[in-house]
Order: sequence, then C-alpha cells, then structure tokens
Amino acid sequence: MTKEDEDMAIIKPTDTITVVEGYDAMRIFLETVWQRQGQPAGEIELLIGGLKWADGSPISPTLWEDWLAAAQVVCSCRTQEIVDGEN
Repeated sequence: MTKEDEDMAIIKPTDTITVVEGYDAMRIFLETVWQRQGQPAGEIELLIGGLKWADGSPISPTLWEDWLAAAQVVCSCRTQEIVDGEN
C-alpha cells in the first residue's frame, strides 16, 4: 500500500471518530447534498451556515448543543445495547 493509498483509505462502519469530527462530517454531508440538489435556497442553506466554525466555535451555539445532545442519545443507546447484550 502506497502513502497515496493510505491517504485515500475509506472509513469503515466500525471506525470511530470524535464528536467534533462527527459534527464536521454532518456539515460536509449536508453541503454535499445541498450542492447535488442544485443549491435550492432556503432552510438547509441557513442550517449549513449555522454549522460552520468561527474562531474555534460553531457559529450557532444552539446547533452545537443540539448536536451534542444527539451524540449523547446515540452513545446512550449504544451503551444500553451493550448492557442488554444486543451488540
């Protein structure tokens, strides 16, 4: 495997990322979908704008808090599945 191949490694469903990386991945995903759809004006554009970073913090603290709450729900569900033996 060359260095170039390593840089292009595809993330696997079992890989983990940080909360901040997940937040950025969500923003990039939404931007990609928005562009693919021909960039219709409206709510998704406003949402994407609020998800961007400025001076090390998300532009919209409310969206960041919502993201953290969503991440907490996912983590709680994962922990509950482990407790229940459902993996």
